[in-house]
Formats: sequence, structure tokens, C-alpha cells
Amino acid sequence: GGGGRGGGRGGGGGGGDKRQKTGTGWGDRKEWPDVVKENAALEFYYKAQNIIPEGEWDAFLFACRATLPTTFRISPVGTFAGEVKDQLKTRFKELQLDEHTLDENDERLLPPQPIDWYPDNLAWYMSISKKALKRTPALEKFHKYLVAETETGNLTRQEAVSMIPPLFMDIEPHHKILDMCAAPGSKTSQCLEYLHMKAGSNGVPEGIVMANDADLDRCGMLIHQMKRINSPSLVVLHHEAQKIPMLWSRAEEGGPPRKPLRYDRVLADVPCSGDGTMRKNIDIWKKWNCSMGMGLHRTQIQILCRAVELCEAGGIVVYSTCSMNPMENEAVVAYVLQKFRHCLEIEDVSQQLVALKRCPGLLTWKVQDKKQDKLLFENAAAVPDNLKAMYPLSMFPPADAAELHLERCVRILPHHQDTGAFFITKIRKFADHNPPKVAGEEVVKGKDDAPPAEAPLAAAAAAPAVAAAAAGDVKMVEKVEEKGAEAKAEPAAAAAAEGAAA
Repeated sequence: GGGGRGGGRGGGGGGGDKRQKTGTGWGDRKEWPDVVKENAALEFYYKAQNIIPEGEWDAFLFACRATLPTTFRISPVGTFAGEVKDQLKTRFKELQLDEHTLDENDERLLPPQPIDWYPDNLAWYMSISKKALKRTPALEKFHKYLVAETETGNLTRQEAVSMIPPLFMDIEPHHKILDMCAAPGSKTSQCLEYLHMKAGSNGVPEGIVMANDADLDRCGMLIHQMKRINSPSLVVLHHEAQKIPMLWSRAEEGGPPRKPLRYDRVLADVPCSGDGTMRKNIDIWKKWNCSMGMGLHRTQIQILCRAVELCEAGGIVVYSTCSMNPMENEAVVAYVLQKFRHCLEIEDVSQQLVALKRCPGLLTWKVQDKKQDKLLFENAAAVPDNLKAMYPLSMFPPADAAELHLERCVRILPHHQDTGAFFITKIRKFADHNPPKVAGEEVVKGKDDAPPAEAPLAAAAAAPAVAAAAAGDVKMVEKVEEKGAEAKAEPAAAAAAEGAAA
């Protein structure tokens, strides 16, 4: 999830960065020209939204303009986590650096420290930037150590706020997990690690992670990243997130009827404008305008609706963006909660990650006119009739925002703990939903209440990849529609034989 996904994956959080071919995440991202870190339109818009508490605006801007610290995770899988923690301290001490030694940006070279809100000291940060870490001669040996540990799978370079969504998913080893917008894979790897960690050091979990991305090249990047984990519990899909197909179980003769495969946990880290990544994607300072947050609003709603439809009753959907904009955050969540009011609720996460500083979700916000910078609409009734199509009702705060408990949403701001900005909502699906039969303007077509005619072909197409993943090889599943089309061209007997062989 701006630079990245969905025309704008903006990073979908810190995990949205496109890495170098080495795949370690420690190379330089991009050489940005000198950019003036000021944008009057951005400041006007966010002051009007009252997102930043009074008295914190200067601290917020200062943090947004500062370079982003280097952060990384230690894999909890296996027996090396404790050893890696010790080595992070000893390897830095072996450099015998004077604490007053400065890097090329005049930043003090301090040793790595654990992130206090992350469980079990498995996430660490260094106060200097990734670029400075690579280019400072005094840290050359330490940088090589970090790269080597990343290549072996013991470390994962990831922005701190990008680590949060999987921590709210309450993953157990038997869970079926869907990551809808997965590439480049930092959150996917977290889900896999928790799946394995709770299954024991040598155990193979009963559950599985289905990782999807709409971009074929990014699927390749995702597979490359996941090879470091070498998990038999991963399948990679290539679909638009809002169109991920329902998979169905095979019907055995004399056995139970076929059932849809729904997921216990769904992560919707959706495409977004990415203005929360301005500390690393500096070009956002120059390009930001109020329409950026509106451009993906409809797509975000469609993806979250599909996440709800694919989630099992009693399961959890975590919705996240690397945007500060309520058009992409509270507005999307509120619309979907109203649509599925009979089966969804926002969970209170105030007692999870208690050391994590956060702001509550907004109950009110304003929609800004795209052409008149200073014109703000308080509600849909204030929009002129000729503009109502541009500003649909879903963009505005609902009258029952308090009843929906939008304050339970989580917004992380850069000055809270020296990170990027992020938005996370943990949604519990407490009952089964009624899939919509008719598609409206912003409603995903639901046809999952009955098996589609081509379901056996879809199952046959998916089965070889699932089998390959179970054998320990990460494979990419082709689009079910394409596989189905190929199978339709073959005689029915041949299709059945191929399915039996798989």
C-alpha cells in the first residue's frame, strides 16, 4: 500500500517498498532529488480533520520531515531467535565505535535497541536511516551481518508500523489465513512465522496462508521473499483482491456436500494514497493533493466487502492502510460496517500492544472539494446536486458513527514513536453474512451461497498448487478463470483424470 501498490499501494504500510533484486531490503530505495518538505494543501486538509491533537502539530510536522529509522524483525521460528538478539548487541560493540562518532548525515551511531511495544523483543530499531546504515564506512561490517542474517531468514527488514496488523490477527496454527494484497510479503512472512511458531519448533502447522496480489511481477517478488522461510504452508494467488474467487471442497461419493473454503483470518492491507509514508517516499510532499485519498475509495470498499465475504463466521478481518486520510480509513470501515451490520463489529484493541502509542478513530471528518482547495463539505447534504456523483454518501461520516464504535479504530502518527503513519481496524465477523445477490454501485457481487457450475474445474486448477505447497515448494497459482477456460476445452473425462492425478 503514493509510490507503490494499486497505482498507489503507498506501501500498504511499511511493507510496500519495492526491493532491490537481492531481496534483502537493505539496499538503497531510490535517490530522491532535493524536495522541499512542505505542502500547504496537506497542512490545511489535516488541520481541518482534527486528526493531530491540539498542541502536537509542530511535533507532527517535525517527525514527518525527519528521516525514518531502520527497523527489522527477528524470526521467532526455530532456535536462533535468542542468539540473534545477543549478536545484534555484541556485533555492534565489536566495532568499538565512539558514541560520538557521526555518520554521513551527522546522526549519532547508537547501538540497535528492541522496539518496546513489539512482543518478546523480536523487533529492533536503529536511530539512523537505512541509507546511512549502508553508506557509513564504520558500519560496513555490521551492515554485512544484517544482510547475511536476512538472506538466511533470521531477520526481515520492515518498517515498524507495517508490523502491527498481523499482531492484531490472533493467529493460531490451525488457521486458514488470507492476505489479500500481500506483495512484497513482509506481513505475509509474519503470518507464516506465527503459524509455525505456535505449531512448535519442528511442527508443520495444520493451517495455511493464501497470499494474493494483483500484480504478477510483485507475485514473483513475493515468492522470492518467501523462499527464505521455506514453508510448506504457503500458496500464492494472482487476482484482483476484490475478485478473489471462492474455493470449494471436493464432494466425495457418499460424503458430506461440498463446502466453501472461508478463512479464519483475513488481512486487507489495501492499496492507498500512501501519505503516511512521506518519510521514505519523499515525493509525496510534492505530489499530495486532496483527491489522492478519494481515488481508491471505491476499490477499498470493494476489497473490504470481499474480505468479509471470504471470512468464516467467528473469524477476524484486519483492515489497514499507510494513509492518514479518513476517506481511505474510517469512511471505508463505516460503509462496510453498515452494509454488514448484522454480522460485523469493531473489536476494542486497547489492551493489545499496550505500549503502542495511538490515536482513536474519528467520528466526524470533512470532505474537501477537489477544485476549490478551501471548500469543505461537512456532510452529503452540503454537496451541490451537480457534484453529488463525485462525492458519494460513503465518503461522509455516518450519523451512527458512535454506535459503530469507529473510535476503536487505531491511527498511528509519525511523532508518536518515530515511525511512519498507519491505520488499522480489527473487525470481528460474529455471524454468517448474507451474500448480496444484486450488485449496486459499490457492492461486490456475491455468488458464494451456492457452488458455481465451474467449481470442479476451479478446484482441479487449484489442487496441484496446493499439493506442491504441501510438498514444501512455493508455487504460484494461475488465475482460476484461466485454468477453468483451459480445462473446458478438454474432454470431461480428461479433466476428471487430471483432477484425480493432482
